[in-house]
Amino acid sequence: MNVHRAYSAEGAFCLGGLFFIALAFVADLAEHLASVGDEMGHSAGGGDIFVRINLPVMGIAFIAFGLGMYLLNEQRDRIHFLAYVAGLLIITDGIAHLFAVSDHIDIPLYVAGFAVTAVVQVGGGLLLPFLPRGWDRYWIVFTVALIAAFVASRSFALPPLWRLEEIEPLGIFSKAVEVFSLFPLVELVLRERRVPTGTPATGR
Repeated sequence: MNVHRAYSAEGAFCLGGLFFIALAFVADLAEHLASVGDEMGHSAGGGDIFVRINLPVMGIAFIAFGLGMYLLNEQRDRIHFLAYVAGLLIITDGIAHLFAVSDHIDIPLYVAGFAVTAVVQVGGGLLLPFLPRGWDRYWIVFTVALIAAFVASRSFALPPLWRLEEIEPLGIFSKAVEVFSLFPLVELVLRERRVPTGTPATGR
């Protein structure tokens, strides 16, 4: 990846997308902080539709366009396309985890966990097409671990790590995205294994 392209039109679109995502998170967090101030307790009822749908969609669209234009100009092959699709799905899941921070704002351990997960996913998803393909297997492990954690937290309580949670729309959406992201990730790993040692990874 050419670092100087971060200052190009493609880079500007990606930065603009990150801005929309950050704006959505800040607006959603402010709304939930206000509601928690009025009535203390766990807030899992979601947020404003404009904030949670329109702004993130604009952010993802900007990133998809900017990243897509860069790959079309520099890395036009199936490997990078699969990583591009997987990256966008991972970013989408990261946005869902940002909103989960707001929904669990009164539980510090949850806030820390969701915040770290979201930052890793948004940043990692954006960089996924440029990362070494050997890292794809770790993304699979990470994604499966997130799905397992969701199932466990909805099946039984394990104080002080988590309490028994309800199945909410945001969680269902997040897990669906994670399942879909596994398809391109697994395909990337399988393609990597089929290539003999020393063979370039592009154009396969």
